[in-house]
Order: sequence, then structure tokens, then C-alpha cells
Amino acid sequence: MKPACLVLLLLLIVLPLPALALELRSGGEVTIDQATDDDVFASGGMIAVNAPIGSLVAAGGEITVDAPVKGDVIAAGGQITINSDVGGKVVAAGGTITVNGKVGTNAVLTGGTVTLGSSSSVARDALVSGGSVTNAGTVEGTLTVRANSFENEGSAGTLDVELREPSHPVAFFLSVISILFTIGLLLLGLVLIRFAPGPYRAVEAEIASSPILRVAIGFGSLIAGFILLLLLAITLVGLPLALLLGLFMAIGLLLSTLFVSSALGGWIAGLLKHPVSDYLAFVLGFVVLAILFLIPVAGAIILVVAVSLGFGAIISAAWNHRAGLLGVARPPG
Repeated sequence: MKPACLVLLLLLIVLPLPALALELRSGGEVTIDQATDDDVFASGGMIAVNAPIGSLVAAGGEITVDAPVKGDVIAAGGQITINSDVGGKVVAAGGTITVNGKVGTNAVLTGGTVTLGSSSSVARDALVSGGSVTNAGTVEGTLTVRANSFENEGSAGTLDVELREPSHPVAFFLSVISILFTIGLLLLGLVLIRFAPGPYRAVEAEIASSPILRVAIGFGSLIAGFILLLLLAITLVGLPLALLLGLFMAIGLLLSTLFVSSALGGWIAGLLKHPVSDYLAFVLGFVVLAILFLIPVAGAIILVVAVSLGFGAIISAAWNHRAGLLGVARPPG
């Protein structure tokens, strides 16, 4: 699971995200029937792309691309089918993945069953991981396969195949869930930046102002919060408050690394002296953090620090803006 996630995240770092042209779609069924140059972010039970678009980031039960995509396709779902051409890269994780179109650069595919159809081609390299992998297309560069079974009816510039023992169904299920959760967090961060830019930037500013202090505040608050939660939970009277406190803490823990991702991405862009959009800064930091979290031992320490930093920033932002949160006018000055 970790190698697949690592490759997925490494390729996400070079995804050209939108500065202004952004279109968000969600619902039970999402159908794109009108052409657009925008970058589309979609989530739903069934997602269908029937008209040309700029790029696609999608998470859902069934994802079907039947129209050209100018940029990249990043998708996670139960069934992913790409029948049209993709100008950039394809990064996909799911139960069943089928590619029948032309991929302009690289492809990274991981799933239970992965098929490169006879009409498919990859202009550069392809890394495919899954239970059952079939290649009937053309890979111009290196085709790397890590699978339980592999059937090659196509061609590749260089072929690197490693067959492995079948993984336990539970382990595979957990791997897919992990990838879906990671992509879900990515989409959540983009949605927050799009629809709640003010509060989002307020928390991000707290991180930049004094990161060491925010780590201390966050770590201390988490310890105190868990102790208080246990004390309230053992009393019948305090149980409702314990549930409410637990809910707020869970939300804070979920969101904490998102704010840190934006701050980290902005800091990296500053070092490179290359201005980027809020979206790209977030994804850059998100990818770097996700890779750091995979480092043995040190990754766990980095995770604790990142969560504490983000949680402390949330508390500081809430405290500094408490008057507005409570609906009370701030005193002048």
C-alpha cells in the first residue's frame, strides 16, 4: 500500500492546478455535458464526462471519461473507465480501472483489476499495480508492473514486471480505503479554499505567525482535551458535553494538516521564488507532508507535530476571532 500511495502522491506534486478557472461538481450523479476549459473537481456516486474539459480530479463509485481531457486526470473510485484521450498524465486508484484512450505523458494505475485496452497508448512511462493487470496497448517508455498476475498482449519500450503473492482481501481493501481517504482530504482542502477563503486564511496566518507557539498550544490542548473528555464521559451528566467536545476535537484533527499543507506549500514556493495560487500551494504542501508521513519513525513524529501545529492554529484563530464567532461586535480599537 505505501509504495502505491507514495508514487501517487509524488505525481500529484506536478499536477497543474487552477489559479482561477475552477469548477466544483458533487451529487449522486454528476454529468458533464458542456465543454469547458476549466479544471473540474467532481465527487459523487456516478461521474460521467461527456464533453471536453481542462482537467479532472474525481472521486466516486463509477467514473467514466468519454470526452477528451486537455490536462490531467486524477481519479479514485470503484470503477474507472477512460475511453477518450488525456493530454497530460493519468493517476487512478480503484477496484477496476480500464484505459482505452491515449495518455499524453505518464500513467500511474493501482487497483484490483487494471486493463490497458488495445486502443490505448502511453507516451512516456506507466506504473501499474494491482491484483490482475492486462496490457493490450502501447507504452512508449517503461512499463512497470507489480501484480499477482500479468497478461501482456501489447508492447512497451522497456518492460519491468514483478509478480507477487496474492494479498489478503482485507489488506487490499484497507489500501484502497487509504488512497480514497487521502484523495478525499485533498478535495476537502480545495473545497474549503474555494468556499471559505477567509476563515481558511485566518488559520493559515496563525501558523505562519508563530509555528513553535502553535505547536505547544495544539499539543497541550489535545492532551487537556482528551483528559477532559474522559472525565466528562465517566459521568452521566457530562456525557452530552463529552460527545460535543469529541466532535469538535475530531473535526479539528481532520482539518489540522490541511492548514499546515497550505502554509508549508506557500513557504516552499517562497523559497523557490515562484509565486503560486492558493490551490497549488495547498497541493504542494499536502504532497510533501504525505510523503514525510511515510518515513519510518520520523514520519510519526512529523505527523504529531503537524497535527499539533494545525490544531493550535485553529484554537488561536478561534480565540482571536471569538467576538465574531459569538456574534458580538468587537469593541472599537
